Amino acid sequence: MIQQRRRAGRTRLAGYLVLLSISALVAAMPQASARPLDSIKTRGSLSICAHPNALPFASRKGNPPGFQIELARSIAQQLGVGLSVEWVISGNQFRIADCDLIMDTIIDPDALEQRRLRASIPYQHGGVELAMRSDAPGIATPRDLNGEHRVGVMSGSMTHMILNRRGVKTIPFGFEDEMMAALDSGEIDAAAASPASIGFFNMNHPERKLRVMALGDGEPDMSWDIAVGMRRSDSQLRGEIDRAVERLLADGTVRTIYARYGIEHRAPQRKQ
Repeated sequence: MIQQRRRAGRTRLAGYLVLLSISALVAAMPQASARPLDSIKTRGSLSICAHPNALPFASRKGNPPGFQIELARSIAQQLGVGLSVEWVISGNQFRIADCDLIMDTIIDPDALEQRRLRASIPYQHGGVELAMRSDAPGIATPRDLNGEHRVGVMSGSMTHMILNRRGVKTIPFGFEDEMMAALDSGEIDAAAASPASIGFFNMNHPERKLRVMALGDGEPDMSWDIAVGMRRSDSQLRGEIDRAVERLLADGTVRTIYARYGIEHRAPQRKQ
């Protein structure tokens, strides 16, 4: 069954990366001229790119819409405009998508400069955590992982490489929801996944809540701040997005949106 999931995951890997490592795909995009704030105000809408079927991040079905959509909608409201969504799965779709914002952009100055992305001030601290079933024996800390434990990882991720270097037996997946299902069924012993996916699983399976421990502490490649990425922007738009994020953090909107998906809001470690 793991092999079946891995084959299915490979066909959807690009779509998953749209959500969690979206800036990697932006490198292949043609560099369009900036869409200024005035143009967005005149048009009356702010646009984002999102995956159509990847809760808790985003869903085209809209019930629920996903926290990325809710956060973007709140930002658009702060700017006094509506929100439009470009539903994308592959890198090719991204190259032609007409979106202004990319939610959950990892703040990495070198990567942002290379991809000519602007980032807002961060609104969340993210990274990778280790999830296990409550009855999983023999794993009290991440250092207890060894060649006997089967640990799910995102295929080709830095976490995949780091754990391999530590001699951990890794099982690659293309989608975190598949990893959560494999962990729940006992096909793997632990899963290195995002706090968002783990929290969403626990909210929807309270009788089978997963045990969680930090995995990225001391590993900068597994711990990062998250911001709004801007593909095309001017300084005025960047300023308006920053102020919108500040207000949504201050009034508790960000925390409330995350809570609806079982996700803990974690204060960013630094400001941009």
